[in-house]
Amino acid sequence: MKRTHTIDLLRGLIMVFMALDHASALIARTHFSEMWGVPFKGYPDIFWWFTRFVSHLCAPGFFLLMGMSIYLFSQKRKEAGWEDKNINLYFIKRGGLILLFMFFLEFPAWGLGFSFSQMPPDSGGGMPGNYTGGFLIPTTVLYGLGMCMIMAGFLWKLNKYILLFISCLSFILSGYYVSNSLPSEAFHPLEHMALVPGMSNGSMTIYPIIPWLGVTTFGMFLAQILLEQKEKFYNFALGTGVLFLISFLGLRFFEICNFQLNTFDDWISFFTLIKYPPSLTFILVTCGINLILLFIFSKINDSTFVKPLQLFGQTAMFFYIAHLYLYALMSIPFPLGSGIVLMYLLWFVGLIILYFICREFLAFKKSKPLDSLWRMV
Repeated sequence: MKRTHTIDLLRGLIMVFMALDHASALIARTHFSEMWGVPFKGYPDIFWWFTRFVSHLCAPGFFLLMGMSIYLFSQKRKEAGWEDKNINLYFIKRGGLILLFMFFLEFPAWGLGFSFSQMPPDSGGGMPGNYTGGFLIPTTVLYGLGMCMIMAGFLWKLNKYILLFISCLSFILSGYYVSNSLPSEAFHPLEHMALVPGMSNGSMTIYPIIPWLGVTTFGMFLAQILLEQKEKFYNFALGTGVLFLISFLGLRFFEICNFQLNTFDDWISFFTLIKYPPSLTFILVTCGINLILLFIFSKINDSTFVKPLQLFGQTAMFFYIAHLYLYALMSIPFPLGSGIVLMYLLWFVGLIILYFICREFLAFKKSKPLDSLWRMV
């Protein structure tokens, strides 16, 4: 079973958009957090809205493609003679490694970037929960990815329709829980970690497990279809993506499934969606666009101009850590933040630097045996 280059290409594009979002936070000192239950003051103009909107493809794309990769990897290793327990152990180790990266590599990078800032990131109306001080375990997207990888590593043997059922159930459970909670409540740390983003005594969670596990299992569902119907899969992805976008338009027009009512009066506010936790409208539009992009990449995956995206997609975790330190260092001259034009320029320069760094790392990574920890980076 060969590596699926369309997945690498889409993952690479997502890394590029993610780098833009983090360059915005670190260099321009401007970032937005579309959080449930708290006021969101909106985007300053269309350019900042666009900058944030393209980044919305990232988190759903990460979890969706991770689910696909988990299933495809498990099948590839079974063909190579791995036992089920060895495959399970692999995902436990890799998920655990992601969590270690969060604490020991990612957090210092954010600390470096914000240590030179003379202003907090512009993030909107704060976080739900009731934090009164004391011990706090912060988490980032790597927490959600690591935990979902560990859990999904035990689900890859399930039938695709059971995986689809898990996806639907996760959003029903998340939606019901959030809709029946008050943002000012003091949540238990495990509630934050499992279900509801926010900050209460003991925990600050942005990416809880259950809703994002649903995106992961949907990716596993898609991967099973890919192996069963290789010739028809990308047309299926296109059709599903278009259906998702149509469903999004209907739900958003009637203000359903966005965790907030009366939230739009123009087209920018129409596309202002609750990301934390991922509302159904958010998932439909972002996964819909990702699936359409997957179809497009299936048609151009041999083109030379997309090769840098493939490189970024094959070194995603290394890219993630490296880009945080790079943009943190590039942010030092801008304690009060840069303008948006200069931020875009520095973002692009950073991508060029990252291309050469990732190229060297990929060569190093491929020189290691299949069971090496370097293969998990």
